[in-house]
Amino acid sequence: MRIRSGKDLKRARKILGWTVNDLADSLRLSPGTGNRSIRRMESGDSHVTGPIAVATEAFLAGFIPEDDEEYDD
Repeated sequence: MRIRSGKDLKRARKILGWTVNDLADSLRLSPGTGNRSIRRMESGDSHVTGPIAVATEAFLAGFIPEDDEEYDD
């Protein structure tokens, strides 16, 4: 699936079974504004950026983000 619009982004998120918070966290977006950014993209109020589209496509292809806690030393 190619992410070309907010509608595609929302559909991809639902296919993954993720909430807006889950997607924002997986994309490592700012905790304060990441959720809002995703909602704006999904509603069409903001353009879906290339990096977000590519990363979401990778999630759909089976890429699983690593947990940052493993690397906190």
